Amino acid sequence: MSGSSLVHEARRRRGLSQAELARRLGTTQSAIARLESGAIAPRFETVVAAVRACDLDLHLSVTEPDRDHLRLVEDALALTPSQRLDDLLDRLETEELLHRARRMP
Repeated sequence: MSGSSLVHEARRRRGLSQAELARRLGTTQSAIARLESGAIAPRFETVVAAVRACDLDLHLSVTEPDRDHLRLVEDALALTPSQRLDDLLDRLETEELLHRARRMP
């Protein structure tokens, strides 16, 4: 997601107009419009300031891929449709058993 789209999304989530966000940042509505349209590429600090001006926080992270998850996806994709259905039914049965066990006094 680009910095421009992050600013636009934050403003949209808070229901702010470009003019209101500009007022909060001490700039002009046209500057916000240029930023959101991608006409200008905002610096990271500008994106953070704009998101905070919308009373939101920005959380970014760089992480290692979850190899276990990727392996599970690959394993699931290797199953035939009937095998996937059997697996799903087994999981549902297990969930029902657990649910019943939790309700027992």
